[in-house]
Amino acid sequence: MLKIVAAILLFIGTAGLVSDKNLPIVKGKKVVATVNDEPIFLDEFNQELATLPHKAGKDQRTEKQEISGLLKRLINTRLIIQEAKRMGLDELKELKERDDVFAKQTLRDELIDRQVRDIKPDEREVEKIYKESVKEFKIKSILFDKEEDAKQMEALLKAGKNFDETLKKFLSDGKGKGEEEASYLRSKELQPEIAEGVSKMTVGSVSPVIKIKSGSVIFKLEDIRFPEDPDVRGRIRLDLLLQKQKDAYFEYFKTLKKKYVKVNEGLLKGLDFESKEPGFEKLMKDKRVLAEIKGEKPITVGEFSEYMKQQLFHGVERAVEAKRLNKRKEQILDEMLQKRILRKEALRLGIDKTEGYKDRLKENENSLLFGAFVAKAVAPDIKLNEEELKAYYDRHIKEYTYPEMMKIKSLVFSKREDAEKAVVNLRQGTDFQWLEANAEGQVDKNRKEVLVFEGKLLTTKDLPENVRKAVSGAKSGDVRLLANPDNYFYVLSIPEVIPPKPQPYPETREQIAGKIYNEKLTKAVEDYADKLRALSDVKIYLKDN
Repeated sequence: MLKIVAAILLFIGTAGLVSDKNLPIVKGKKVVATVNDEPIFLDEFNQELATLPHKAGKDQRTEKQEISGLLKRLINTRLIIQEAKRMGLDELKELKERDDVFAKQTLRDELIDRQVRDIKPDEREVEKIYKESVKEFKIKSILFDKEEDAKQMEALLKAGKNFDETLKKFLSDGKGKGEEEASYLRSKELQPEIAEGVSKMTVGSVSPVIKIKSGSVIFKLEDIRFPEDPDVRGRIRLDLLLQKQKDAYFEYFKTLKKKYVKVNEGLLKGLDFESKEPGFEKLMKDKRVLAEIKGEKPITVGEFSEYMKQQLFHGVERAVEAKRLNKRKEQILDEMLQKRILRKEALRLGIDKTEGYKDRLKENENSLLFGAFVAKAVAPDIKLNEEELKAYYDRHIKEYTYPEMMKIKSLVFSKREDAEKAVVNLRQGTDFQWLEANAEGQVDKNRKEVLVFEGKLLTTKDLPENVRKAVSGAKSGDVRLLANPDNYFYVLSIPEVIPPKPQPYPETREQIAGKIYNEKLTKAVEDYADKLRALSDVKIYLKDN
């Protein structure tokens, strides 16, 4: 947080504003403005400023406008909240209840955060899992329809024959299918039987005959590599961190439970929520003590039963029928105990006295008050009419238009001349499927780097840039050639093009209404705040030099 504030103060300085040393101090904190003697602190301003998008190359005028706009929003918000309190909205029962729920949850969250904030994942474990996740095997393989052909090749290899030469011969004889070039593949891209086999092999070794659903396979492992993928490493690190934090929390809860709680295990074990006797309703009136908590009110069978009922979103009867209740007794009791003893420990540690906790409560209270004020004092006056919605639709028709879509089928070749020949054949009326089955020089579409188009309807603007350029302006029935940077040549057959067209007004009405309503609501709140400001004492200390 200190680094963020320092960076923000530097940013404010470059915008030509006075340095923070010239700001007045209230309650030991620097103040950027006061609203009817209520201060807006520099820390609060900095936190909001940190959320603004900071684009490179902004001039000082733009920066000043953003900072001025932010300060105005903070002042307007403070004016609205003060008005809400004058209206007595802070005394509303529903707001107090929501405030209370938030306060209890926040107290527990602050305690848990103290226990897990310094936990770090084991970087050696991160690296180990990462390598297994990105690991790629360079495999050269051949698939046989007949197992006896596979056994024949296996025997030749065991006799010392060269794998590449033997593979080439079996492919040319038509006894197997495959490519003479090897491909890099991850375990999840391999058949399970092959993935299991290759995981036990060393580079340069050849597999025995492995049976899969489509036949029998022999392959050679030519290389293993570990491509760099920061996103995968980041996800693994986060997953391990969350698991480690979860484990640490449950250990902490077990310690607190042992310290504060005594559960009547015999009573808990004997409770049967799935039998007709005594029945759920009677159990909810049971006053027997199920769990004692030091210095706190105990949990009775009745309270426990009531809490359990609240967790059953589909009703007691369905849960009883599914025989789920008795299995969940300990888990649900622990949920109740967590809320009680975490709050107890947080209060013992004085977390409720910390500035961070108080700030979060204040922020939540202000948010609820602002929302309540808008709902009661501003929103009822916002009206929409059909004419303005339709007029907006007409003015912004480009925003409510279905994009161009195409169906694309592809053939992929390693040589330009083969691709050009295929283009000519398709334009002359050759059937695509026939050409796909018979054209020479095609590249295996299962290769990781190869783009595949199978005739599905695609949005043109979402296509890769080079594909988008290749099909630009195409009509139904066109054929285009794309020379890809990976040295492949794509023949793109376009059986159907659906041009862009406006969405019907009824489909867009709700979206347009929401947008106009929000614009009117924002403007109405700003206008209301301007009226309050004219009647208020607002002093601004953060000014231009």
